[in-house]
Amino acid sequence: MLVEALLFGALIFLLWQSFRKPPGLPPGRWGLPLVGYIPLTRKSLEDQIQDLQKQHGDIFLWRMGTQVMVFLNDYKLVKEAFSRPEFTDRPDWETFKIFEDPAVGIGSSNGLLWHNNRRFTLRQLRDLGMGKSKLVETIQHQALEFRKSIAKQAGKAAPIPHDLHVAVVNVIWQMVASKQFDAEDPRLKKFVKLMRDFLVASNRFAFKDFLPWLEYLMPAFLFKILIKHAEIVAIKESFFTYFFEEIEHHRATLDPDNPRDLMDGYLLEMEERKDDPETTCSDQDLAFLVFDLFFAGSETTTNTFNWVSGYLAGYPNVQQKLHAEIDAVLPKGVLATLADKPKMPYLEAIVNEVMRLSSLVNFGVQHAASTNTELGGYTIPKGTILSSSVFAIQSDSRYWDQPEKFMPERWLDEAGKFVSKKEGFLPFGVGKRACPGESLARMELFIFLTTIYQNFSIAPPPGTTVDLTPDTSGFFFHLPKFNDLIFTARQ
Repeated sequence: MLVEALLFGALIFLLWQSFRKPPGLPPGRWGLPLVGYIPLTRKSLEDQIQDLQKQHGDIFLWRMGTQVMVFLNDYKLVKEAFSRPEFTDRPDWETFKIFEDPAVGIGSSNGLLWHNNRRFTLRQLRDLGMGKSKLVETIQHQALEFRKSIAKQAGKAAPIPHDLHVAVVNVIWQMVASKQFDAEDPRLKKFVKLMRDFLVASNRFAFKDFLPWLEYLMPAFLFKILIKHAEIVAIKESFFTYFFEEIEHHRATLDPDNPRDLMDGYLLEMEERKDDPETTCSDQDLAFLVFDLFFAGSETTTNTFNWVSGYLAGYPNVQQKLHAEIDAVLPKGVLATLADKPKMPYLEAIVNEVMRLSSLVNFGVQHAASTNTELGGYTIPKGTILSSSVFAIQSDSRYWDQPEKFMPERWLDEAGKFVSKKEGFLPFGVGKRACPGESLARMELFIFLTTIYQNFSIAPPPGTTVDLTPDTSGFFFHLPKFNDLIFTARQ
């Protein structure tokens, strides 16, 4: 009888321990083992995060499934955390690894592999792109191709042409492999469709990342159906078959004295470091690095252009000022170069203000604690996931006057010059894992926007307004809701 009582007592103690939130953690929602806290509300995730900030302050947790998520709702706290080495890692999520163990590439890898890839990528982006005439010409050419698509639908109420995505993908192809495709090339169309299909299918990784125990409860075939395993593997193999073909072509045609692009640069580094015990170079890693560049570089730039267009359609007075600035700097028919950028502070102010209000990557990219540590006076255990509430920070009245208003002028100083850096602004992240492609994205946006709005104006269909509230149905992005807009050729 005594043994049974002791066992029962031990069971009660273990159950109590599993339900109890450990001391020292940030305040917030703890919930139940395995499933975490499940809210019984129709409120969006973002509304709930703002409610939790009002209740608990700038740092709080929410156990989602098996994952302890800590949300940071203050810019200074995010900057402090993401500048510290113990918060540099990415989570050990399938969303990041995509069936690779360990994760490779630049966006998802950790440790020495990430360090090597970041150093290499920053150097390549600088050597191949930032301000180089060859890449400027590529962006100008793709902007002109996109302008043709706009011209075809001018005067009609229609969505912004999908050819924008094609044009942005072509810019990345030029940097990666010295290639550009015709917009109607079936290979390019298939490539862009694969990207879109992958983004949709990869949402199912959430089941594996947040409820991993389902894999052990369900029959294997059912769990694979749940996470769309076969579909994702097929898409991944399609990408990598093509990337590996390009890698082999580059290896066969490589001229060490005249590297053409990022693939050549990586192959040269691989050869140079082949006897280095700390080398992390491999064909698989190169393929994933290219994969990362396409997804990070195309989705953000394409959607930011669309957001800017929506705001210009919704604020005709801002559009008029932009047209006046472009006309004052660029003679008719002359394409913008980076030398014109300092002369167009209002355009840059519009881009920054749209990035602030749209908060495209609404929760940033998640980080993970690599060791037990402290932050904001609380204990942060190893494996805790940190997420920055970008959407809340970029509308925080502590950093922004009248944050709900669209005011590009807030980015101009008294002399009318563009002020690029402000506290509370983090569309490209902060710290050591800030996006390495920010300069490239800004370069593309500048040339694409000047090329299109030098020649066109944009407006909603008569009798309608532009809905500038974001679509928050997805966890990672604020996508624009607006559909039909009308481009009109400027006289």
